[in-house]
Amino acid sequence: MGRRKAEHTIAARRRRTPYVAKLPREDPFKPEDAREVEAACRRVAAASEFMVLAGWREDSGYRVYHFTTWAKARAMQHWIDRSGIAHRPMPKLGLTAEEVAESKREALAWSLRTGAARPILDAYRQARHAGDAELTAFNAACEVAKAMGRPTGEVQVTVRTLLEWARAKRPSSPATGP
Repeated sequence: MGRRKAEHTIAARRRRTPYVAKLPREDPFKPEDAREVEAACRRVAAASEFMVLAGWREDSGYRVYHFTTWAKARAMQHWIDRSGIAHRPMPKLGLTAEEVAESKREALAWSLRTGAARPILDAYRQARHAGDAELTAFNAACEVAKAMGRPTGEVQVTVRTLLEWARAKRPSSPATGP
């Protein structure tokens, strides 16, 4: 007995929704912008089906919205053009340069203030001298930093900052790593 092909494959949905509206954007949206686009699609499509795909080949660089009728696709294209959604800023991803620098300053200050710098760097150096890979030595230093009381979310930044600081302070020392 053969297996029946699913009704909701992308190819089947594309056949059911042949009319498109294109949004010229590849970057992610802010959550509120994504909700606004989703609401516009639901409003335009009403009770019928719609589908959103990332464009490829000739549609590369677009988000392609598929609708069941030409009028719905045209209404969505009109909303895209009128709302200016394509030119809205993308969400902030990660920390700014100032926040990264502040995090490093705070990590270095903590390690020097508490006396944790030497044990953390010693753990890294001992692991490297024992023949461990850089990642294994880094993990050993992270374990020491965690044992010294550094919060879990800040351990890796602290160890990286200390290693950079040690390499900058003594660049010719073989104990600071490669």
